[in-house]
Amino acid sequence: MQAAFPLLTGLLTTAIVGIGLTYYLQRVRRPRLEMHGGIAALAAMRWREFSHFVIEALQAQGFEVSRTTPMAERGKQADLLLHREGRDWLLSCKQGANYRIGRKQVDELADAVRFDNAAGGVLATLGRIDPEARRNPRGIELIDGATLWSLIDPLIPPSLHQDLSRKAQLQARREQRLGWALAVAMGLAVGVLVAMLQPSPTAAVDPTTDPRPAAAPAPSRAPVAEEAPAQSQAAPAAAAGPALDEEAQRRAVAEGVSTVPGVDRAVWTTPSTLLIYQSGLDIDSHVSAICAVVERYPDLRASRLQLQPPPGSGGSVRFRQCRAF
Repeated sequence: MQAAFPLLTGLLTTAIVGIGLTYYLQRVRRPRLEMHGGIAALAAMRWREFSHFVIEALQAQGFEVSRTTPMAERGKQADLLLHREGRDWLLSCKQGANYRIGRKQVDELADAVRFDNAAGGVLATLGRIDPEARRNPRGIELIDGATLWSLIDPLIPPSLHQDLSRKAQLQARREQRLGWALAVAMGLAVGVLVAMLQPSPTAAVDPTTDPRPAAAPAPSRAPVAEEAPAQSQAAPAAAAGPALDEEAQRRAVAEGVSTVPGVDRAVWTTPSTLLIYQSGLDIDSHVSAICAVVERYPDLRASRLQLQPPPGSGGSVRFRQCRAF
């Protein structure tokens, strides 16, 4: 499970990034692409066709176009004369997609409205409107490219609408493929990073903080002088020891050494190091008994013995070896 964690993390990262980008491209990016394509199509029309779409869109807001346009000297900043609720309105259309409406254009149309005694004016553009121009419009209704497209979009021919939708969808799919490639790259990077940060599964055991529960103290035994020969005599009798695998031999050694007087418990910290916790300070006299247990198993005879003094005794850690390689 630990080895599969980086892979699962990388796959999850890829899925989250890929699905998120797909949602953005289809729900946000594609409509914007369609809008930009529609604005470009309106900008490529003749001014008369473009103004016809603008007038038709404004009719939904109660405006009607007048057949009489303002005279040049009276409304030169307006393109068309509109009517709404019996009052005249001046309409100025700026067709360029890159056109930018500023304070100057608003002031000029406002002056034309005042000069013509009209009720107000409408300034429509396929481009943008500066924030400064919006702060004080002076009674002029301002319509930028995005707003104008939302008004004209329902009015364009179905064939043009289908063409815009198809082109926007193709562009969104191209960007979607690139987005999934980016998601896969990010997933690989995250998976590699997680694998690098994972702790090693073979971390060394700290002898002073052995996680295993402490074994019960060894029962009282006879003096070493009487027992050591018995331990030594038992060594040749252990003919079945070598038949065990190496791991089973280690368990047998740890169990056997834990019963030697002066030993609290014994654990293997590495394949060749046996950590022996002392229950008393007089351990040297019991080393021969410990070695008698270890030497029963040929694969472990050259193991190193790490003699750990009792806690609070102030003694130092010592190392012994029963038999050389």
